[in-house]
Amino acid sequence: MMMWRRVVVLTAASSSRTVGASSLRSSSALAFCPSNNHQSKNQHQKRRQEVTPPTTTSFLHYKQNIHERLLSTTTTARQMSFFGGASEGIPRINKEAMTEIIDDVSSTSREESNYVIIDVRGQDEIAYTGKLNDCVETLPLPYIAQGALAMEDEDFKAEFGFDKPALDETLVFTCKAGIRSQQAGQLAKMAGYTDILDYMGGSNEWFS
Repeated sequence: MMMWRRVVVLTAASSSRTVGASSLRSSSALAFCPSNNHQSKNQHQKRRQEVTPPTTTSFLHYKQNIHERLLSTTTTARQMSFFGGASEGIPRINKEAMTEIIDDVSSTSREESNYVIIDVRGQDEIAYTGKLNDCVETLPLPYIAQGALAMEDEDFKAEFGFDKPALDETLVFTCKAGIRSQQAGQLAKMAGYTDILDYMGGSNEWFS
């Protein structure tokens, strides 16, 4: 109430002044008017609400949504092989199973056992560790990726030194640590082979 009286007195006492002074009085009156101050305060609060940052709860919820989307993307990627196909469907075997297969091929023959064991490591890697067994053939992964399993039988044997696997034989792939052998299995599957095994331990486990 005191503020309102001050406005009235100021206006009445200055009524004979110039137009410029009258404008100044009008501005002063607005500055001291309680109703105008209240309206300005509401507008200021409204602007603050518009730019108020999210609360801790809403921010954590936002973070959780981002994490779930990333996790979903990562999970999907893990289900895909290096070459873009589904990584499921090719059985992986351990050292015990690999030993039995090698013993089977060594004690009989490739034709009787129906296994073709292929090491997809590079020649230099195999030279360093030695072959898993004399019955294991060598066919580096880059050649498989370039279409070696789609070559004509004669060309394949001339290039790699052993008979090209028949589609009804069981391919057993091995490498250093079970990564390239899995990729080789996918490529063999794309080439039409259906009986494929992947030795997941590789030479790292075999020679340990």
